[in-house]
Amino acid sequence: MHVMSRVTHLALGTAAVLAILASAPGLAAESRPPAAPSSTPRIGLALSGGGARGIAHVGVLKVLEEMRIPISCVTGTSMGAIVGATFAAGRTPEEMQRLVLDVDWDEIFRDQPPRDEIAVRRKTDDYRTLFAPEFGVKNGGLALPKGVLAGVAIESFFRKLATPAFGISDFGKLPIPFLAIATDIQTGQEVVLNHGSLPEAMRASMSVPGAMAPVEIDGRLLVDGGIANNLPINEARKLCDADVIIAVNISTPPLTREEITSALSVVGQLVNFLGKQTVDEQIRSLSANDVLIAPDLGDISAAKFNRSADAIRIGEEATRALSDKLKRYSIPPEQYAALRATQVAKEKALGTVDEIRIEGLEKTNPAVVRELVESKPGEPLSEDKLGADLRRIFGTQDYEGIDYRIVGGEVGPRALIIEPKEKDWGPDYLRFGLGLASDFQGDNQFNALVQYRKTWLNRLGGEWTIEAAVGQNTHLASEFYQPLNEEGKWFIAPNGYIGQQTRAVFVGKDKIADYLISVGQGGIDLGAVLGTWGQLRMGAVWSRVFPRVDTGSPVLPEVRQTTAGLRAALFVDQTNHAYFPTEGYGFTGTAYAAMTAFGSAVNYQRLEGRGRAVWTFGPNTFNFAVNGGTALGSDMPAYESFTLGGPLRLSGYRINEFSGRDYAFGRVMFYNRLLPLPDILGSGVYAGVSGEIGRITSRFDTQPSPGTLWSGSAFLGADTVLGPLFVGFGFAGAGNYTLYLLLGAP
Repeated sequence: MHVMSRVTHLALGTAAVLAILASAPGLAAESRPPAAPSSTPRIGLALSGGGARGIAHVGVLKVLEEMRIPISCVTGTSMGAIVGATFAAGRTPEEMQRLVLDVDWDEIFRDQPPRDEIAVRRKTDDYRTLFAPEFGVKNGGLALPKGVLAGVAIESFFRKLATPAFGISDFGKLPIPFLAIATDIQTGQEVVLNHGSLPEAMRASMSVPGAMAPVEIDGRLLVDGGIANNLPINEARKLCDADVIIAVNISTPPLTREEITSALSVVGQLVNFLGKQTVDEQIRSLSANDVLIAPDLGDISAAKFNRSADAIRIGEEATRALSDKLKRYSIPPEQYAALRATQVAKEKALGTVDEIRIEGLEKTNPAVVRELVESKPGEPLSEDKLGADLRRIFGTQDYEGIDYRIVGGEVGPRALIIEPKEKDWGPDYLRFGLGLASDFQGDNQFNALVQYRKTWLNRLGGEWTIEAAVGQNTHLASEFYQPLNEEGKWFIAPNGYIGQQTRAVFVGKDKIADYLISVGQGGIDLGAVLGTWGQLRMGAVWSRVFPRVDTGSPVLPEVRQTTAGLRAALFVDQTNHAYFPTEGYGFTGTAYAAMTAFGSAVNYQRLEGRGRAVWTFGPNTFNFAVNGGTALGSDMPAYESFTLGGPLRLSGYRINEFSGRDYAFGRVMFYNRLLPLPDILGSGVYAGVSGEIGRITSRFDTQPSPGTLWSGSAFLGADTVLGPLFVGFGFAGAGNYTLYLLLGAP
């Protein structure tokens, strides 16, 4: 089939195509005189693609089981391959229904490991609001991934589905013979997948071009099989020399002109038409002995996995409606029970291995990766523990995919082989970030950020980061992060910074000046990585500071001063999202002691801690934060002051309206997710309120402490790829109120 030119054009720009997971409508079978079926016909089952609509296949299988229809082989494309492979691996339709309804589909398509398994250095990037995409820097240009999703979380779920067939590489030897259909993205040709890794074949069959990265199998780059053959009836006939075909077509009707309203809908229409041509050809091959089941799924689109229960019910209803055609193939209960006893398999234990090896790496160090694996030789392996190992490796963000296999055992040692796939657009990366805050009263903060990161500069994983920002906090910063051992538990990090930031100066409620603080800084830290949950740093730092008035009244002194001393920082993050988390906790603590013995102009101390804890009850989330800072009674200079005021830090007041040497702050946020967002756009849209309390003393504006300050806000928010977005109304006592906008981390 010569569809390559169309596939190539289609793949370009298909960044969000999970909503159109490839399906095609079918036509009625040609009317032919029925032939008398044999007493025990070989029945081939062919399942079409259709994204979330394909969950209806589970309902079809449930009714076929109830009617005792013997299935001799199964073929499938895209979602049909997922359901078909799971059934062929030995799971019952009831098990499949439970797995489908229990899974969190949002997490499956998020393509990220749980955040508590992500490397700490990558977690800290979240608070710089660096957004997707991540560009690779190679050969003098920029490179991007081949798909929006790498498919790691998806393939992990597929491994769980296929657990009963673990260790079987010839799909013809599964409890029910099976094959899947994929498309070679280079040639546009149909590719039959009948051997190898069953979960990998499942993923290859549903890899929508542009939305999911292609899967390389036997040297070919494979994508969604719906492009080449979305209803593999012909392959079912060949696979088990079938006398009868039961074909299930999960059709997606073509969009009407009124429904074609965007580039995405145009692409969806093209995908449907590409699949429709092959489906029509396959259906025309059916005879009157065959059965075509075409569930009417109505408004259940290819992306509506939250409608899985409805899809299963509709699949059941469509199959029962054809019971008169199907019942002639029923076999007696005893005979069917004997057949199913050979086709249903229990989940297999992975057993133990004699060794664990990391293979296939060129740029990164296998010994470093091996330290992330908690499974051990001689101990029973489990899919759950292995899945966590793979996610931990993937969480370093050095790899675009990862898989495992177990070899040997019959002759020689039994080995677990873990094969991470290095990013072909790495190992150097470029990312951008953005931050904006406004109280619509003249106080606006804006920062644009670019980060360049060179990774794996040596065998221990040395990493050099350069960061540049313009705006309220204009700076150029650089750090060389060098692990000191393969375990990566200890590191040394020389760093430098040059830049300036603008800070408003208030007297009472009145802004009277903008203070410009220029800083040149150099330091070196020694640190410890505390697993994936935290990091501790300690080191020395030297800074040359030049604070002066930029505009307004010179109420604060202009000085040129050296400050130098020892610093320490503790970072702990076990929240499931950096912003709008629904569970977890976090803490950041910093301490600095300026000492004349290090060359500082004055001695002083600065200590600050910020903690948060999050609980969710049903759809409602409570996010508690407690912050505090102190100079410990020392003469800390004004440019080191703590500030309060602005969005979610006393929302009813202006940005940084209060400053001083000591402060305390508490906040409780309540929010409810109004609607989810696809992973490529963020996590969701929220409505919420906040209650805030703060106190600041030893003020630099010579004003007395305002005492305890109360504030609150109501907001609409979203967790987006650009960072958190808040639009809100803040209020406080004495008639103080603000409107505010917050995007990212300005």
